[in-house]
Amino acid sequence: MSGIRIRHLLFTGPNVEAEGLRFDDGLNIVYGASNTGKSFAALALLYMLGASSKLPPIDEIAYYDGMWLGLTLPNGEAITLYRSTKGGGFRRFEGLRQGGSLTGGTVLRNKHDAKRTDTLSHLLLQSMGLAGKQIVRDSAGTKENLSISTLSPYAVVSEEDIMSTRSPVFLSGIPAERTLEKNLFKLLLTGSDDANVVSEPKEGERKVAKAAKVELIDELIAQVDREFGGTAPDRVELDDQLARLETNADGLLGALQQAQSLVDSQVTARRQVCDRQQDLRARAGELELTRSRFDKLQAVYASDLARLQSIEEGGYVLAAMVGMDCAVCGASPEDQRHNHAADEISMAHVAAAAEARKIEREQGELAQVIDSLSLEANALNRTLGDLDTEIEAIDLELRFRRATEASFRESYETYSDVRSELTKAFNLHARRAQLAARRSEIAADSVKRVSEALTVGPDTSTSFDFGKTVKAVLEAWHFPDAEKVLFDTKLNDITIGGKPRQANGKGVRAVLHAAFNVAVILHCIKNRRPHPGFLVLDTPLLTYREPLKSRHGELAPDEAALKGTNLAEHFYRHLASLRAEVQIIVIENADPPSGMKEGLARIETFTANSNDGRYGLLEKRPR
Repeated sequence: MSGIRIRHLLFTGPNVEAEGLRFDDGLNIVYGASNTGKSFAALALLYMLGASSKLPPIDEIAYYDGMWLGLTLPNGEAITLYRSTKGGGFRRFEGLRQGGSLTGGTVLRNKHDAKRTDTLSHLLLQSMGLAGKQIVRDSAGTKENLSISTLSPYAVVSEEDIMSTRSPVFLSGIPAERTLEKNLFKLLLTGSDDANVVSEPKEGERKVAKAAKVELIDELIAQVDREFGGTAPDRVELDDQLARLETNADGLLGALQQAQSLVDSQVTARRQVCDRQQDLRARAGELELTRSRFDKLQAVYASDLARLQSIEEGGYVLAAMVGMDCAVCGASPEDQRHNHAADEISMAHVAAAAEARKIEREQGELAQVIDSLSLEANALNRTLGDLDTEIEAIDLELRFRRATEASFRESYETYSDVRSELTKAFNLHARRAQLAARRSEIAADSVKRVSEALTVGPDTSTSFDFGKTVKAVLEAWHFPDAEKVLFDTKLNDITIGGKPRQANGKGVRAVLHAAFNVAVILHCIKNRRPHPGFLVLDTPLLTYREPLKSRHGELAPDEAALKGTNLAEHFYRHLASLRAEVQIIVIENADPPSGMKEGLARIETFTANSNDGRYGLLEKRPR
């Protein structure tokens, strides 16, 4: 299935039975007497499609507070839309509902918004394949997104529009809307929108923009003048000052860099001397520590040597007394009873003497080492003194170099400040000149359009092809002189043998308008273009009215001639043959031909007689 199908339109209220209409695929006919709600049904469909914000005021609607529109979408999904008869948004329910609780469902906004997807317009356009399409509405290329309200005249054709002298393309009757309406017609016939069109501002907008640009540049120029802080210096004088400054400062930067280099070299030399001094002081500390330790060892050697010398001397005395009378008691050696251990004393004497000689040798060696360390320490101290002198000399030179560098730096900073001020003034001059030049360019720019006018409406080839479809429709309806039918691209309307549609009577205009709308949807189907899938025609066969019963008065000659043909039967049979491709709902005053009662259409009759069938669309019947 291509497009949307309408399943039912129902009205519900708290104390009345549900009333409304049900529709089948293919052809549906609603006919009957005047003032029974037929045209109101077409307007109610527009209301439930979101193409209008309120219902027409009729007495019967006061008994109903809700409306239910059942639809089958192109993907086969059945949904029901609910809306209060007072207006507002919609509630979407899954499946075909004919009333019931309003809980659940999904709320849909009634107003189209290109940035939102929770609107009824987006839901319907998306199901048709037309969501997000953009249409140019004026010569400047201003674009607007397609809405269901804009598209609705191609889905529901009101009684007023179908007999209007206006072109079926220009249904609003507003000249300013004609570009939009022609481009909408192009979108339907070609499937291509205007999303890629580059918009251009209108002449009035360009004038405003030009004045705004000039005003902005004037303000920028005034700001530059304020930055000068008074009278702006002469540009030539600025050039001379900059040239003299550059000449006087020639070599100043090089001298500053050389002075900085000399300071850096002196700092590096001082750091190297300090590093060496630090290393030597560390070595001197190590020597002092070693000498202290060796002095302590020398003292140990002296103590040990004194002890050994006393042992040696005692042993010598004891050895000498062996074999002599006792020094205590005077006993002779042979009368002495104790053992004096002369051998052991002798051995101890010898050992002590040997150990003492060893210590004396080591003591001599240690003294040599201490002397060597003292010599090295003395040399280090002399070197450290020399380094102190060298550092003092470097510091003296460094103070001189830094004073020289500071003098060069101060001169260079003074030069930089003066040059910065002159450069700032020079740049302000250049900036003011650029702004003045730009102002002149803008003032000289024309606000008139220089690009080619946008192409509006379908191209000639598409229009010619569409005209053939209109001709085929009218031939199928056996419209007189159908072979002379053309679609005039200048009038954007149908002509027959050169006679514009608007030059005919109401009834003939209505038939031709209906042929236009049927041709649009057939052209879309043939060329696989998106389309609504249904078409509602209100009073297309006006020419078959009864003059005495109709508010539209007597028939014009061309209407009377058309009424004398069998066009009505061929009209209905042709529409019925389109059952597989499009759903058509025809609202009429006149009875359909008797042949249409053979099952070719679903027919609903409004009798305007409470005792004979259905009175009208809405009947206040208590539950």
